[in-house]
Amino acid sequence: MRIIRDILNFNECLRNSYVAIGTFDGVHYGHQKLIKQAIEAAKKNSGYSVVFTFSNHPMELIKGEAAPKVINTIEEKLYLLEQLGVDCVIVQEFSQEFANLTAEEFVDILEKKLGSKELFVGFNFSFGVGGKSTAKDLVRLGEVRGIVVNELFPIYLEGKLVSSTLLRDKVLHKDIETINRYLGHNFVIMGEVVHGKKIARELGFPTANIKMSTRLYPKNGIYGAKVKIEGEDFYRYGVVNIGVNPTLKPGEKTVEVNILNFNEFIYGKTVVIELEEYLREEKKFSSIDELKRVIGNDIETWRRVVEERKNGYSTKDR
Repeated sequence: MRIIRDILNFNECLRNSYVAIGTFDGVHYGHQKLIKQAIEAAKKNSGYSVVFTFSNHPMELIKGEAAPKVINTIEEKLYLLEQLGVDCVIVQEFSQEFANLTAEEFVDILEKKLGSKELFVGFNFSFGVGGKSTAKDLVRLGEVRGIVVNELFPIYLEGKLVSSTLLRDKVLHKDIETINRYLGHNFVIMGEVVHGKKIARELGFPTANIKMSTRLYPKNGIYGAKVKIEGEDFYRYGVVNIGVNPTLKPGEKTVEVNILNFNEFIYGKTVVIELEEYLREEKKFSSIDELKRVIGNDIETWRRVVEERKNGYSTKDR
């Protein structure tokens, strides 16, 4: 997957592109519907599927610190887009310079730099100075330049409009199975493995400590997950602790993963964690021995789930 970091200073000219445009925070179920339309159109016309998105949330420029926390880091967004099979992603900084582009100037970029044949946008799409232009304006400008504009209708799931705003609330308050259903994929946490206090290793359960980012994390607790380590092309399984470790080091928020059947040093490597199942809430235990017993139970519970899946059993039948 090709990545273009700054379209304003991009000196090449793409050809025959089918472009999905949006912030795509979360790359959720609705976003995927839109992006897959661009991918399918590109394949049908022997073209190039492109996602035009941003390295920062546009609201950060407008609201500063009051902007909502993002569901994904840009690295996680790129990971998810690559999973969908996108050919190229434009990761544009939403700077004041970009925000000042007129509607016509933005469409110039889509026409002349991307060679756009078709565009795919959401029903609430806005662009141009002050975000005053809408999808209808894009349709009008596209007609003049021979670019087809496809506006996706609102997508509902279980009677609710699927949106990044809705997902932000669900990430904070709902179970991971519900979150994953609205995302249309497993919740992803991606980050560098950094040194921790190695207390878990001393207890006999070595964990990889993941560098924290300024983004939303699900509620504190213990999760079953899939894990991919940088340099490997397959998934392992692991038990993830999101929280403050109240028994050992209260107050310090961390993300730690115990990777099943794995005890190698991977400091400095990037790990992709896909949360699949909520195992239990985070608790404070009365003793280290009790903590060790419960951690061991967590690992055995998830190991059993993984084995059941491999053997074709439903985890719901446990």
